Amino acid sequence: MEENMDLASVEASANNENLKVHNYSRRLEDTFGGLPDTPSKSPALKKPRSIASDSVSNSVLLAAIEKVSKLQEESLVKLHSVEASVKDNTASICNLTCSLESINKQVEDVTDKVLSLQAKVVKLEKENKALNEKCSGLDSYKRRWNLRVAGIPEHEGENVKMVVIELFRNLSPHSAEKLQDMVDIAHRLGPKSGNTTPRRIIVQFLSRTCRDAIWAEAKRSELLKQKKIRILEDLTQEDKEARNKLWPLVEKARKEGKKAGFNGPVAFINGKRISVYDI
Repeated sequence: MEENMDLASVEASANNENLKVHNYSRRLEDTFGGLPDTPSKSPALKKPRSIASDSVSNSVLLAAIEKVSKLQEESLVKLHSVEASVKDNTASICNLTCSLESINKQVEDVTDKVLSLQAKVVKLEKENKALNEKCSGLDSYKRRWNLRVAGIPEHEGENVKMVVIELFRNLSPHSAEKLQDMVDIAHRLGPKSGNTTPRRIIVQFLSRTCRDAIWAEAKRSELLKQKKIRILEDLTQEDKEARNKLWPLVEKARKEGKKAGFNGPVAFINGKRISVYDI
């Protein structure tokens, strides 16, 4: 009984609520007027597809598929070509690598040999320089037994040795007896030519003392100046070049009234020794 009463009360309450909503809606309609009718449009009917459009779509799709297939085939051909090129290039690179390794080894061997040869060349250059200096020194020392004579007229069939001995006798009478034995060799220098200038004479002495005596007399001889004959030292090319470099100093010292001269490749100014290495 109690349950029936509760259900009846709930239904009555719901009816009351519905009545309230109905009354509220009625009041709104009285106030604002009724709502307009807004019927919705019916959906458009689907057009049936035609058979022709389906066939066109299929042909276009088939053509596209064939084109894509053709492009794929061409791409595969190109890909195979690229793969073959890559393989060839790889083989070529391997061959080049082997060649480069071989060349590199050869270069290393050649470099070692070059370095070894360079060391030998440096050593040989030092030895050659030392030998040249030694030979030049020996040549210069040997020439200290020689004198050169310039300005003696040249005649056909002349006895050059006797001509020189006669000149030296007039130059140094106290050495006249020894000159025949002390003069070893005397001859003209160079081949005979049509030049009117007489060739110089080289004289080699057996005695250094005799040679120095003639050289000392020649420096202050008036006879030689009158006959326009000069007696010179027999110098090497290196000694001549050294004297040419030192000559300005000697010339300046002589103009200043100083005692200056040469002894071989070395200059002496007031007793002071000066070489090319000092300037």
